Amino acid sequence: MTKSLDIDLHGIFYGDIEQTLEDHFYNNTPPFKIITGNSTKMRERVLSYLNENEYKYMSGNLFNQGYIQVL
Repeated sequence: MTKSLDIDLHGIFYGDIEQTLEDHFYNNTPPFKIITGNSTKMRERVLSYLNENEYKYMSGNLFNQGYIQVL
């Protein structure tokens, strides 16, 4: 059984998002999912981080907008 590289941000404080993502990207190589849930504020912060660091990504799919796929 392989370990999932996905990261679930449920329960993470908004102020800790950037450091949490820094640590995850340092220890893992994309592709993986960042699970944000339906929080608009959480999605905005994650997308801001991804754009600032020039990562390629896709936002969820038609049936589930609660994650971001990092490519």
